Amino acid sequence: MKKFITLIATMMLSASTVLCGRAYDCRKTITSIETMTLTLQGMRFCNVYEITNEDGKTELRRFRKVYSNGADTLELEASAVCDIADFIELMNTCGVICWNGFHGKHPKSVNDGIMFDFRATVNNGQEIYADGSENFPKGYHDFVRELNKILTEHKDN
Repeated sequence: MKKFITLIATMMLSASTVLCGRAYDCRKTITSIETMTLTLQGMRFCNVYEITNEDGKTELRRFRKVYSNGADTLELEASAVCDIADFIELMNTCGVICWNGFHGKHPKSVNDGIMFDFRATVNNGQEIYADGSENFPKGYHDFVRELNKILTEHKDN
């Protein structure tokens, strides 16, 4: 019986680790953000989202990678000043802290798709790293949709 209970406890911990990257991180929330970069790359595009927090001003930027003069360069496509508290709330709502350690392997049945690379420094030095190819952590699609919404609403104003 003791072995059975140990086995069940191990399976539950493993399941929570797979779902959230690391079970430890999922019990925490983001309280501050220093940096964030999200790169999305497909067959014919590459977008880079970036949060900068300088001089008390938080800005979300989206760059498009273009090939020019023999080199890849990033061209600013859109930007918006954000309320840092609202952005942190978005990250917590989408469970970003639980993405740490996520590596979404490319499904065998998919010939192409979108790859992502996410890096953030939060809570005074805690690193969050996740990546994947056509396999994303829970809350990812909502997060990207909201980033685009922030940039679109700012553009319309």
